[in-house]
Amino acid sequence: MKKKIVISAGFLFLLFIVFFPQIRLGTITVLFLRDILDESTVHQPDRGALAWITSAPIVERLQISSGEDRIPADLYRVPDGKRRAAILLTHGIIEAGKDDPRLIRFARSLARSGFVVLVPELRGMKSFRIRFGDVDDIVASFRFLAAKKEMVDEGKMGLVGFSYGAGPTFLAAAHPSIGRRVKFVLSFGGYYDPINVIRFITTGHYEYRGEKGFLKPEPYGKFVFFMNNVDYVQNERDRELLREIFKQEETKKGDDLLPLIGRLTPSGRYLYELLTNDDPHRVNELVKKIDPQVQDYLKRLALEPLLPKIEAYLLIGHGSTDPLIPYTESLRLADAARDQGRVHLVILRLFSHVDPARQSFPLKEFLTVYLPSMGKFYYLIYDLLGQQR
Repeated sequence: MKKKIVISAGFLFLLFIVFFPQIRLGTITVLFLRDILDESTVHQPDRGALAWITSAPIVERLQISSGEDRIPADLYRVPDGKRRAAILLTHGIIEAGKDDPRLIRFARSLARSGFVVLVPELRGMKSFRIRFGDVDDIVASFRFLAAKKEMVDEGKMGLVGFSYGAGPTFLAAAHPSIGRRVKFVLSFGGYYDPINVIRFITTGHYEYRGEKGFLKPEPYGKFVFFMNNVDYVQNERDRELLREIFKQEETKKGDDLLPLIGRLTPSGRYLYELLTNDDPHRVNELVKKIDPQVQDYLKRLALEPLLPKIEAYLLIGHGSTDPLIPYTESLRLADAARDQGRVHLVILRLFSHVDPARQSFPLKEFLTVYLPSMGKFYYLIYDLLGQQR
């Protein structure tokens, strides 16, 4: 009897040793999710659930060289002397940039979970624009991170991008100087083709792969599009007129904009029409008539030609009720991947844009909607955190 007990205990101990990494990863994932979904941890990230079993990271304020420029950046890590997997985390279009409290919480949680995390300040997106210089800054920051050989395992490096920031993140992942060193990319709420996004933010319509729908357009989406594109308008008078028209519309003072609109050149009027159009079938026609420089900018932002070049494992998530970028864009991203066997795609009812949706569910929906979404979200985070193994 005693011998059987010893054998059984030994067997259970062996099972624990074999499966301990998975048990620990699953536990870390649960605590990670709890913190991300808990609004009270946004401004107090070290009081979250992960703090129960993980060490607090330190944060180094850095200046990274990119040509003649210097990129402010924050490096999060647990100072234990180990070489760890690394993530370069890019912020989206947000004024606070790398100092956004939600981004800080996410970076600290990743560091507590075992990653070295670098968060560069991207000047374009901080000023509500997507600059191609941001892509260069992401590439330079990735090289800087890879050079930290005393703390970074260069064979386990990835990129994470949210919302419009996922575009420059994918552009960087396809860059020939770092492409083969990027082992994984997480995109959440990202886009595939800016023309599809324009159609959505102006008309509310989306459609792809048999899935289609309508969401009321979010004014902020038009603001982001305008800020991204007005500087590419060649005619200086058009630029100033469009800024004044947009300002008056935003402040509800646009009772009589006809005199201003009448002073625009034809391409300037078409850009204004594109912003105010509500017919999804007119979008392609209007895009062809706007300023050629703006058209060229939109073409350069499109990810269609780049996705097949990316060798990294792709983790793609999107909220099904996202009001700024339709979830069908993430379906397109997944379908365009080089290797369909290396894509983890989840569409979640749990999220609106890149934040958890603040809503309550009746019991039936809790069981049929919330729990399945939470399961998918758990597996996505489990997969992300598992990239360090």
